[in-house]
Parts: sequence; C-alpha cells; structure tokens
Amino acid sequence: MKIYNLIPFVPVMYLLSACSVEDPYETGPTQAQQEEQKQQQEQQNQTRGLTLQLLDSNDAALTDASVQLFDNQYRTDAQGKLTLADLNSDNITLTISVPGYERIVMVVNSKAYQDQPLPVVLKEVSATSSELMFGGDTMFGRRYMDPSLTTMGNLLPDVEDAMIRPGNAASSAIALTQFIKPIMASADFASVNLESPVLATPTTVHPSKEFAFFSLPDTLQGLTAIGIDYVALGNNHVFDYQQKGLEDTIKFVEQAGFSHSGAGNNTTEAYAPRLVKVGNTTLALVSATSITGEDHQVTYIATADKGGAADLTDSTALSAAVEQASDNSDYAIVQLHGGDEYSYAPTRYINNRFEFVSRRAPDLMIAHHPHVAQGFGLYNGVPALLGLGNFVFEQNRHETLLGVAVSVRIDPTQSPKTQSARAYPIYLEDYQPKLVSGFLSDYLIRRLAEFSSPEIAIVPGPGYGDVYFQQPPTVQEVETVTLNLAAGDHLVDLREYAPSNAFLSKITSTGTADVTLGRDLMWFGDFEDWDNDNEVNEVTRWEHESDDITPCLTGAMRGTQGMCLSRTQFNNRPIRMPFKQTLRTMPITPAESTLEAYSELTLFGYAKGDNAGALDAELTIVTAEDNLEFSSEEVGLINSGSYDWQTFRHDITLPDDSQTLGPEQLPARAVKLAIKQAPPEQGEATVMLDQLALISWQKSFSLNNRLWQADRMHGLDFMALETDDPVTLTLHFSAYD
Repeated sequence: MKIYNLIPFVPVMYLLSACSVEDPYETGPTQAQQEEQKQQQEQQNQTRGLTLQLLDSNDAALTDASVQLFDNQYRTDAQGKLTLADLNSDNITLTISVPGYERIVMVVNSKAYQDQPLPVVLKEVSATSSELMFGGDTMFGRRYMDPSLTTMGNLLPDVEDAMIRPGNAASSAIALTQFIKPIMASADFASVNLESPVLATPTTVHPSKEFAFFSLPDTLQGLTAIGIDYVALGNNHVFDYQQKGLEDTIKFVEQAGFSHSGAGNNTTEAYAPRLVKVGNTTLALVSATSITGEDHQVTYIATADKGGAADLTDSTALSAAVEQASDNSDYAIVQLHGGDEYSYAPTRYINNRFEFVSRRAPDLMIAHHPHVAQGFGLYNGVPALLGLGNFVFEQNRHETLLGVAVSVRIDPTQSPKTQSARAYPIYLEDYQPKLVSGFLSDYLIRRLAEFSSPEIAIVPGPGYGDVYFQQPPTVQEVETVTLNLAAGDHLVDLREYAPSNAFLSKITSTGTADVTLGRDLMWFGDFEDWDNDNEVNEVTRWEHESDDITPCLTGAMRGTQGMCLSRTQFNNRPIRMPFKQTLRTMPITPAESTLEAYSELTLFGYAKGDNAGALDAELTIVTAEDNLEFSSEEVGLINSGSYDWQTFRHDITLPDDSQTLGPEQLPARAVKLAIKQAPPEQGEATVMLDQLALISWQKSFSLNNRLWQADRMHGLDFMALETDDPVTLTLHFSAYD
C-alpha cells in the first residue's frame, strides 16, 4: 500500500506584462535544447525488441502461429514465443492468426514490453463462425478536398496541397485509409456508413440544406483497398445532391463492388434488406435514418414516388423490413442513423427505436450519426453498438476525433448467435484514421464502458477492448493508495496511482468529505505518441511550429516525453503554445438531449522550470458553434524561477445559460486554450510541461457514510475533495482479470 500526505492547494495569481518587441539578433539552441537534441538522436539510434507469448484459453502454447508486422510474416516457436527485434516504431500493429482461433489485431507500445514478454491468449472459434467488422461515418469530400470548406456546392474543388485532388483521388484515398487496414482487411465481412453521395460532377446540390458534401468515385478505392464489402446508405447525406446524386451514388457504389441498403428510388427500394453471403451464413442488412429533412421542401427520405433514404420514423415500414430481414437470413443486422450530434449516449428517441427494433427479432443493431463514439447495449437480449462515431471523416471538432470500429464474432448455429465483440479505438489525426495504443486507447475504452448497459463489460487490451454482452470477467483490485489529507480543498490526480486500464472502484475515509469526480476533456495533454503511423514522438494537437516549442524527452514527468518551451533574454516576446481544437464541455450524460452541459472546469497540469519565465494560460470562453466570445483572460499559473515538478491549477466556471450570444442565443459551452511562457530576466529559460488536462467536474457525492463504490468501469481520472477536518482516504483501483 502506498501512503501520501497532501496539503490543500493554494492558487497563485498575478498580473503579467511583457514586451512584444523582437530582438534583431539570432540566437542558437539553448543549452537545454542541445541536451534534448542529443537525447533525441540517441533514441533514434536505438532499436527495441518485443517478445510475444501466444497461449490458448488453457494456457497451452500456440506453436507455428502466424504474426504479421507490416508486410512481414513471422511464426511462433515450439514454446509459442516470437521475438521481434530491431523495432524502430513505438506503436506497432500486429495481426495474429491461428486456424481454429480468433484473429487478433493489436497495437502494442513496444516500450511498455521491453523487459517482459507480452502474453496473448487466443480463444477457440468454431468452423461455422464468422468475423464481421463495422466502421462508422465515412466520406472523402469537403475538407479532404479543400480545408477551408464547411459545405460543398456545385463546384469541383482542386486545391493545391489538399489531401484529395481530382487527379489523385484513388491513390490519396488509399493512402488515407492505410493505417486502419489491418482491422478490416482480414475480417470475413466489413461494413461502413457511407455518409456521402458519390459523384463525378456535382450539379444538383440540395437547395436549402446547411451542410452538403460529396466524394469522388475514385475515392471508393480507399474502401476497397481495406476490404470493405458493404456500405449503409440510410443516412441524412445520401440525398445531398438529390435524385441525380442518389442515382450516381448507387451506380458508383455498385461499380466498386459494394453491397448496399438504406436508400433507393422509392420506399420499397430504400427499405429492402440486402442479403449477403458470408461463408455458409446469410446476412441481411437494413439501414434507415431518423433525420428526415421534413423542415425542407426537398426531404431526405424516400417516398412512394421519390428517391432518398429509408425513413426510420416510419414504424410500419421499419417493422416490415426488420421482420423480412430476420425471416430470410441467418443473421439480421439493422443500422439506425439518428440521435443528437456530439452526444455521448443515445437520446430517448433512439433508445425507443432500439427497443422497437429489438422486438422484431434482429440479431444485431448498430447506430451512427452523433459523430462521437458511444457504448454498447442490450435491448430485449439483442446486442447494440450504440454509436460508432467517425471512421473516415474530416470534422475539426475535438470530440469527434475518437471513433470506434467494432469486430463482432457470430455463429448462427450457436446460442447466442453473437459470440463476442471487440472495440478498436480510431483516432482521426488531422483527418486521417489511425489505430492507437496505451492511454489513448484505454481512455476511450473506459468511457465506452461507463456509458454502456450495466450488464455489459469492456476489458481494455493493447489497442482494443473486449466487449462482453454476457458472462463478464471478474474485477480484481490492482492498487490501494492511502492519502492523508489536511483540512481544506484538494485536487487528486488519480492517473498517478494506477495504470490507464484501471479505474477508481472504491473510496473509504476516516471522516466526512464532499467529493466530485472529473473527466479530462483534452486527452492529449500527456504529449505522448500513441498512434500506429510511422512517425515517432509526434505531437499533433498542439501548435508547436516554433523551434522554441518542442516535444522533449527531458520534459517527461511520466511516460516518454513532455513539451519544452524555451526562451532567452534576447527574445523578449512571450512564447505561446495554443491547443489546436476548441475544447467543448460535455453534455450531461446520460440525459434526454444535449441541451444541458457540465459547467465547472479546471485547467490542471505539471511544470518544471529551469530559470523559467512566468507561466501563463490564455483562456477564452466561447459558444460551441461559431466561436462567439464571452470572455478572454490571461491567468497566472506559476511565477518565474527554477523549480522541480509541481502542479498548476486554474478553475473555470462557464457563464450561466441565461447569458447567450448571437441570433440563435447560444450559451457558453467551450474553452479555447493557449499556454505561454514569458522571457527570463537573463540567460536561458526552459519550462517543461506534462500531463495537462482540462477537467470537467461531473459526479458529486458526500462521504457521509465514509464509503463510496463504483458499479462499473469509468473514465473519471480526477477527484476534487473538500473537508473541514483532516481525513485519511483509502483509494482502491480495479481492473478486469
């Protein structure tokens, strides 16, 4: 047991003024920068090894098992072991396959297993089972073709340096999807929600729709290259270019070799289940949207004499389609498009649709539209993927950057037909989808578990989470920490005490205290590189083009690296590091809608100074849409000087919802953030930053009975505590066995 003594936090506030005049003299790297460059070079010259130990469910070694790394195939030895040497990448993607066993794709942070083998347990599967993969919202238009666009019209963009141009659409789309190929390509069946018309020439854009876009036909090669078999078209964008666009979409989708359902030239075509043969199993797929466009003269949905998407609000047609799918297949899948955008759990309406559909005996239900990954559910025994979020999409909202793709193992000859599921976090790094490992993967998996049905468990693994719809594994306590707290206010960083795949499961105390648990909304304040691309030590969510702002090995308080801000007395302008995205507060979840949101926030982090200038934060409170500004201020975090690692904290309360801006009367819902360091009075100055967070305070309770317990895994990594008297807390952290 670990024991810590904590004293109350006392904020330090001050006013800062600084000259903004640039010195005309050029200065070379500081001493700290030179030391960092040396360590970076040493790291680049290092290679690492990784040893795998493959076992079956009885802990017997799996010999001669195939392991794929990049384009290379390896085999395990007689002890089921494989050592991969000379690894230059931090996060490596491995595909493990053994006949008669489940396939596993994992993203392993090689640094985490330098000193110990990584055990991998494979479950046996029957010869009649199949693996189905489901990705979320997918398109190749708008900002992929022109970064300045929010909507598209009847012009064909051709912008220099765009990710996709008409002349290179196929190769660009293939490059765009390369890092998610491992999870899709070797599945028996793969599906995405194609949320875009597919057009060669845009001429018929919807006359009144706020957001419309299209993808070029050649970009579909980005999906064929990763093994997609089917696209759901029952969404609110398939009719963005009206009837002509719908006809082109269906033509190009079929030419690319994809099956599809969810849209057609009339209601009958739109609602017709698509039957697909996967081995000896017949799948039936229904797709429909609840966003009908009924407030427009040209709606988005099909009618008896008009094309469009299948209408999820038409209960009669929906019931008939689901029953037809169930009656004519071995495994029926219904994809529902609806809910509130940027919500973290289904709305009441989508929950009702899940209930309605589940009573028509499908085998699996899948939802999309919010662009945010949600959890997993059970409705009358029918498994549901509550929200996949984005798969290949180009939204610049921070909360849309993490989606999830889900592998579902089915066997129609068994009961239940859905044998297992696995969730793969997807990170949209500058619009390119990638797999992730470590904290970033665990963070999303824990959040998905928190907002799933209570009977469902999700167990974090290397770059994935195993989903248990029945018979969840047991939870084991992995760490116990004792905190001796003085009277006053305290902020406890729970990340310090347990691994990222564990969660705070119990608190016991010797006295009363008021407690609030909080969630980090930033995700990228650890400055670590968790994705599976070929770059090493990259930091992409913070602006750091200046040579004076660099990811640094010397600046890591925890993990591999932090961020170093360097200045000399000869450059007397404060150095500024903005976070790229606006950080929107989280809607109160679960709730009937996204109208109400958490309003108490805290900027928190760790800093170490070497002759450092004053450390500041620039905070701007804005609306969720349009970035309308309520206030902007510069707050002091740490005074100038030299100091070892210490915390900084600034509390933020968003204005009451009675205060609004703009013609739509929008409330305060977001924070724009930048970290600044003032120049030193003399010499060289360096501030090292690590483990930053923007905490949203969400779950409050009193320790009146001196005990609190969590009923499930969660993603709440911070604790604020107020006590009138000294108190001793014992924190218990748990993880799945």
